[in-house]
Amino acid sequence: MSGNIKVWSIAFIAVAIVGGGLLLSAGENKKEENVAIRILDSTTPTDADIIKKVTGRDIYEEEGVKLEKITSIQSTGGTVALQALLANNVDTAGSAWTAWINIIASGGKIKALLGTIVSTKNNPGNGGLLVLENSSIRTIKDLEGKKIAVNVLGAESDYVIRQYLKQNGLSIEKVQLVVVPSANQEQVLRSKQVDAAAWTTSGGVDFDKTVETGGVREIPGTRNYDVKGENMLYGIGFREDFIKDHPDTVRRYIRAYDKTRRILVEEYNKNPEHVKKAYADAAEEKGGNPKLGKYYSGLKWSPEYPFISDKDIQWWLDRFVEDGILKPGQLKPTAVYTNEFNPEYKK
Repeated sequence: MSGNIKVWSIAFIAVAIVGGGLLLSAGENKKEENVAIRILDSTTPTDADIIKKVTGRDIYEEEGVKLEKITSIQSTGGTVALQALLANNVDTAGSAWTAWINIIASGGKIKALLGTIVSTKNNPGNGGLLVLENSSIRTIKDLEGKKIAVNVLGAESDYVIRQYLKQNGLSIEKVQLVVVPSANQEQVLRSKQVDAAAWTTSGGVDFDKTVETGGVREIPGTRNYDVKGENMLYGIGFREDFIKDHPDTVRRYIRAYDKTRRILVEEYNKNPEHVKKAYADAAEEKGGNPKLGKYYSGLKWSPEYPFISDKDIQWWLDRFVEDGILKPGQLKPTAVYTNEFNPEYKK
């Protein structure tokens, strides 16, 4: 089964490169200007949406950043978002490192510029593996022969599951991974269509809501922190051609993004209920589910671990080498990311 996932990932990305990668040189002769940045948007509130409700400030506008929101691309995960980036359908996107590495190893010219989801001792991850309260699954070893819901095959959850299975003497072939969007995983778990649900990094409000509703429990040892320790899990970035053509625009976008999340941390620490209400109001305004505001628990990012590091990427490169997807030394962490555009970074 894992072999199929590998083939699917590389083949799909290769098609994306052929279809969209040739456009990367299109803007080489463009003069630097304050261009609009096309971003994926959905009914889920962004940090900027929440801060605008809490403080009345639009940090992107303050930094002179123009945004063009694209809602026509239905993303079921970061892999799809990066494929849209590679195909020049948007200018910035984010994903877990698996998708970044797959695309870059296949020749895609994209670069991560800012880490956005972390796992630290005080922020151990947004959720582990959930099962029903009366399930016979008590430990990781009990997962043998079971169905596990993941949001995307070949992505973060997939590989983290592989690792904690391996650490407990099992392989990925011993379980069946079923693709289910994060928002629907509670439903399929409670209806017993799957035996467990994995919100490894995409948990957040959906995970917290499921836990509070009750009737479920978490399998120990299945969080990101249990597998990798302190780690930056997710990054956002741009195509390399866009960075080259519009470095000032990119720098201001990254500065606005970073400033917005730091303000959000401050506001949440001061008054979490105010921020929860702002999330609900923003969700309702965008056509989302305002009831999820109750479960909003702040950022998945932490100022305790602000920058991407080589070890964040190297952990994944080692896994890809183990699985035969990459050759030893084929890719260096610096091929995947740079902190150069992070205003807080000091070399």
